[in-house]
Amino acid sequence: MPSSGNRAADQRAGQKEVEEARRMINAGNYSVVIPRLLHVISKYPDSAAALEARYLLGVTNHQVRNFREAIEQLEEYLRLAPDGPRAESAEQLVAKLTEEYESRFLTAQNIDAQLREIQEALEADPGDTEKQLQKANLYWARGDYEQAGRMYFQLAQEHPEYAQHETIRSRIEIHAEDEYTVLSPRELQRRAIAEEPLVIVNTASYRAGRDRYTREPTHYVVTGQALNRGDTTLNGVQVHVTLYGFGGMVFDATTENIGRLNPGQRRAFSVRFSNFENIENITRFECEGTYQ
Repeated sequence: MPSSGNRAADQRAGQKEVEEARRMINAGNYSVVIPRLLHVISKYPDSAAALEARYLLGVTNHQVRNFREAIEQLEEYLRLAPDGPRAESAEQLVAKLTEEYESRFLTAQNIDAQLREIQEALEADPGDTEKQLQKANLYWARGDYEQAGRMYFQLAQEHPEYAQHETIRSRIEIHAEDEYTVLSPRELQRRAIAEEPLVIVNTASYRAGRDRYTREPTHYVVTGQALNRGDTTLNGVQVHVTLYGFGGMVFDATTENIGRLNPGQRRAFSVRFSNFENIENITRFECEGTYQ
C-alpha cells in the first residue's frame, strides 16, 4: 500500500488538477474536462483527488447525457468510498440517472422502438434538427458511437450553430471541413494513455537498517514499479525519487535508470536513502517517471 506521505503528495498535486477540471465544468467545457479527469484518476490512483475525479466524471457524463458512463463512475465512487464526502450526492444522482436511463433506454428493443418513431417523424419533416439530434443520441446510447458520430458531424455541417451544442462538442471533435474524431469512451481512454504512457504504480516506503548503538533505522527505502501502459516502446526510462520534509524541504533525490520498457511491460525499482539528519523528519516521497 502507498505510504501516507505519498498519498498526501498525490492529493496536493491531484487536487490542483481537480480544481481546474471543476472550473471547466462550471464553464461548460465538458469535452475537455473528461480526458483531464481520466488523467487524474490514472496518475493519482490512490488519492482523494482521484476519488473526487470519479464523482466529477459522473456529473460531467450526466451533463452530456452519457447515462451509462455516468452511472458506472458514480457506482465506482460508492464502491471505493461508501462513506465518502460525496457518497450521499452520488447515491441520489445514481438513483436519478438509473430512473431516467431505464425510462428512456431500458432495453435495446426500447431504443429500436424510439428510433423507428423518430425515423417516421423525420420522414414527415426531414428538416427537424432536434429529431436528428435525438436520433444520433439514441445511437450513442446504444453504443454505436461511429454511427452517432457521423450523424453529429452531418448535423454540425448542415447547421453550423450545432457545432457548439454541448452534446455534440463532447462527443465529436471537428478538425476541418470534412474531418472529425468520435470521442467515444475508448478514444478518451486512448488519449489519456497517449498523453502519459509511463506511470509509476504500487509505490511504497519503509525504514531499514539499525544503528549499532541507537538501534534507530538508518535507511529510508522507496519501492515501486514503472509501467508502460502505451502501445509503443519507451526508451531511456528513468524514475526520479525525491524525499521531502516539513515545508517542502528537499532532503535527498536520486534517479533510478530503468532503460527500455516494451508496451505493457512493468519493471520494479528500489531506492535506498541515507543522506538525512533525522529519519523522523521525512514526511513524504515523490516518484516521477520520464523517458526519451
